[in-house]
Parts: sequence; C-alpha cells; structure tokens
Amino acid sequence: MAMTTRFWTPANIQDFADQPDNQQKLDTCWNTNLSGFTQQGIVGDPWNSANQSDQNLYFDPLTAGPSAPDSYTITPVQWSPLPGRIGYYFPNLVVNQAPTMDYYALADTGYDTSGQTFGQVTDNPCVSIMSCSGTPGVQAYGPYGPRGWQDEYCEWAVTRGAPTAQYPLGPILRIDFTCENPEYWNSLWLVDPDRVLALYQSTLGKPQIQAADLYLYDQNGNPVIDPSTGRFAYNPLNPWNTGTVSTATQGGAMHLTSTPNTLQTEIQLGAGATVQRTDGASYSANQLLCCGQYGQVARNSDPNIGQGVNGLVGATPPPAPNGSTVSLANPPGLYIQPPSDWTVFATPDQTPAETFWTVTRGATSLTDQNGVQLPGQFILHATFEVPASLGYTVSDILLNGTNITYGAQVVSQMQMHILAASYALTSPPPSLPCVWCCSAAPAPSYAQPLQLFHSVVWDALYPAMIANPVGNPISLASNSTLIAPFVQPGQSYQMTLTSAGATGVPAVAATWNGAPDPTIQIEVTGSTPITYAVPGNSYPSSAVALTLNVTVAAGAAGGLRGITVTNPGDPVQAAMPALLNVVV
Repeated sequence: MAMTTRFWTPANIQDFADQPDNQQKLDTCWNTNLSGFTQQGIVGDPWNSANQSDQNLYFDPLTAGPSAPDSYTITPVQWSPLPGRIGYYFPNLVVNQAPTMDYYALADTGYDTSGQTFGQVTDNPCVSIMSCSGTPGVQAYGPYGPRGWQDEYCEWAVTRGAPTAQYPLGPILRIDFTCENPEYWNSLWLVDPDRVLALYQSTLGKPQIQAADLYLYDQNGNPVIDPSTGRFAYNPLNPWNTGTVSTATQGGAMHLTSTPNTLQTEIQLGAGATVQRTDGASYSANQLLCCGQYGQVARNSDPNIGQGVNGLVGATPPPAPNGSTVSLANPPGLYIQPPSDWTVFATPDQTPAETFWTVTRGATSLTDQNGVQLPGQFILHATFEVPASLGYTVSDILLNGTNITYGAQVVSQMQMHILAASYALTSPPPSLPCVWCCSAAPAPSYAQPLQLFHSVVWDALYPAMIANPVGNPISLASNSTLIAPFVQPGQSYQMTLTSAGATGVPAVAATWNGAPDPTIQIEVTGSTPITYAVPGNSYPSSAVALTLNVTVAAGAAGGLRGITVTNPGDPVQAAMPALLNVVV
C-alpha cells in the first residue's frame, strides 16, 4: 500500500490558505515535482557509475509503504548548521574544540577577521580518507556563490547598525535564518509571482521590495518571459536573496542558494545512502560517503545523513529482522531546530534571549498523515532580533560570555534535521561494492542527461556570472532547479538540454512510463561546451548544452517525461526521469 496520497508542502505550509484554487494548484505542482525528484533518486547514476543505480531500498511513498498504515518508524537525523568543512580544511580555526572568531567570520562573510578569504583545498579528499596512494590536486574552496560556503542546508543573513567603537562592523540588529529549499519557491512562482512578492516583503520585513526586483533578466537587461507560464521568469539570486549582508536596499535570506542546498539533492543523497556496501561494514561517516559517492565529505550534514540512513536500512533489530526500506518522512524537507540551551545567552536586562527568537515561517509541531506526532520542530525561516524599544542589540547579548559579533555564533547553538520514515523489509537487503575506493570500480561511460530548460531561460541564466569571495565566478544556471519545464500539446519549443558525456550529434528522445514516447519529437540542432555546477553539486564541471526543437503532438497525454541521450554508435541507455512536464 502507498504510504501517502501526496507529498505535503514543506512543514505543510499553506501559502495560499486564502486562495483555495491556488493552493490546489501549488499542491499539485509540488506533488509532481517531489514525485519526479523521488524517481530521479531511485534511478541513481546508471550512466557513468558502477554500483550506484536502481536504488530501490529508497521507497516512493506514493506507490509503496508498510502493510499496515501505522507500521512504520520515524527517525530524526540531526547535524550542526555551522559549516563543518571550514573546520575540517582549516583546523587552526578550532581551538579546544571550539570555533574561533575567524571561523565565525568566515562562516558569516567568506572572510576572516583580517579580511582573508578561504585558501585552496584538495579536489579529492577521499584519497586521504580512504588511505589511497597518490596525491590529488587542489582547487579554490567552494561551493562558490555569494553565500555558497553556508552548505549545511541552512543559510543566514545579518542586518547591522552603523559601526561604533565597540562594534566596528556595526552591532547586529537582526539575523535571518532560512532552510527553505529553492524548489518550493520556484514552485510558488509558477503558481503566483504576486504571492511570492508579498511573502518576500512580509518575511524579510521589507515592504520596499518590488516585483521587478525578482525577475530574471537577459543580457540586454530585458525581463525574460518563461514559456512554462507565459509570465516573467524568477531569479533565485535576486537582489533580496543574495549574500550574507541584509540592508534596506538589498540582501536577505529568503531561501537556500548554495548550490548543494537543494531538496532534490537531499532525496538523491538519501537514496544513494540506502545501498549497503560489502566493503563498508566498519566505515566512518566520511568513509561511507566516499565509498557510496553521495554528498560532500566533511560537511556536518551529508556524512551524518548518509550514515544514519544507511544504518536504518541495514539494522536488523525486531521488528525488522531483515532491515528496513527508507524514505524522507512526509512532509519532505530540512528543518531548523532552535538553540536547545538558551541559558548560555545572557541579555543586559535579564530578558530571556529566547524571547527574541521568532519563527516566521514553518511550524513548531506537526502530525503526519496518520495523526502521528512527528519529532522536533519544522522551522523554515526564523529571526533573532531585539526590539528597538529595549535599547540594546543582538550584539549586546553575551553567548557563552562573549558578545555576539557574528550570526554564526548563534548558528553554532542550533541544529538541523530531517526525518526518515522506514518500515521492515521482507528479506535482507543486498550489498554492493563501493562506487569508488582507491582504484575505481569498472564503470560504464554513456551520455548522461542532466537538466532541461526552455532556451530563453537558459540563455539568460548561463552567461550571468556570480561573484564570490574566492574569485571563482559561477554561472547563475547553477542556481536553477530540476523542476521540469512545462510544455503543452500541439506546440513546438526551443529548448536546451545539458548533458555530461554527450559527443557528436547525439539522439535525444522522450520516454513515458519507461517506454519511448512517440507523441514528443526532439531534434538536436546544436551542441556547445559549458561549465556549471548542476544543482546539488558543490563544484562546477564540464558538460555540453544541446539545443533542441521539441514538438509535442496535439494528443499528447499530460504528465512527466524522462529524457534519453544516446551518442552515435551507443545503445540507448536509461532515461533521466522527470525532465519534461506535459501540461494539459
């Protein structure tokens, strides 16, 4: 039986509670998107990896579930949102197991207290983690982007007052924390851009934000019309959702922007982590990640999530003597947990610091589809701000005896979590060798479909280069999502498909329910080398952009389509699910 009838929105938030028709549109859109992401996670990577496909120990709750509605387990997996890779690569920034002010400064701004940014790091940490021979190369510390280093599925922006002698950077007036995934905000935009504008204004407390501020613009400065909707396209790195500094004229943290901080990636990570590894019984969290090649080494999030999910699948206590199958619990999401010990905060007037913590989006408690109380809180956006009437600021509050100079100090007291839903397997899970371990396992090498765009949107995203502290500009396309673009029956479209490993003039085709779809004809008209970080990846990589003529037959049925890319002389390989959405 199915675990649920539809995926709920994050924290089951109802952003169109006053507009039932639009809420229904959003619920349908969100369910379609999450269904597609789940299919992508289960497929894994059959194109260029060994032992990393058909990840069926991750179940789709729309089609599978326990035999009895309540015979499942909900398990929280938690981690610190303070960027763990900073301490891993720069251990001198941790003294007596505590982050230094330079650590907090880097986490806040990308620069330490003396104005220096991150140094170079290894481009393959798994070589040392797995005790392999050889010396890897180096690369600039990433992820890149205006707050790319905040890569623990929690990002924040700080509002400061004018500099003073006591606070040369300016006292902190407010900190905005967000863990809202970009896919949800893009889904909201597809339904109603005006509601997105209103939510930006109210959540950030900035009524001065204008609709045009949120638009995607082409290289000539013209707003882009998205063929999916016939309306203006959304810029996820618009002036009010970029960087870690928030002012009256720009900046803020509305939703996640670091390229690996996507919900689609979290689902892929969870699916990849379910695979049991024959050579990983005693692996640490980072070793298991290297073995399975999911996520990013040394984050607080990915290794802990991976080890937690892997352990759930392989654990064999009663009543699951054969282990378990796992999925993200409904509503799928990553959620902020507030500081667990407010006594380490001391205010000038003895007002409890917890008073200044406000949940602006999300919920402090939820029950699931069966009425079961879910553990933890479901905070999507929170603020920490002292009312001006009290005559002091956040920086006047002591945290463990030290004034709060950086938002990261508060972040260090928080937790993030996901909830894993699991139920018993009827037979033990199979085990596979590592995807990667010192000497790479034999792997296939076929063209891999990555993302599909309406060309007018791609042509605006890709040339827009985003600056960052380490001086490695990254394409705005890296902040796109894997939400499938809309097409309609009886229409033709100019589209762009990004693909890894495509050569010559490959054949591109659509699939539906696992079979070729004759109602969609695709012609490849060009191929251009590109470099960008596919959403979910921490670093850019090389690919090609294939320009396509896509014609949808008048009688095409509605629903998600997969896409195959086949190089000349190769057999047709698996489709990447959910890259195109036929809307009728």
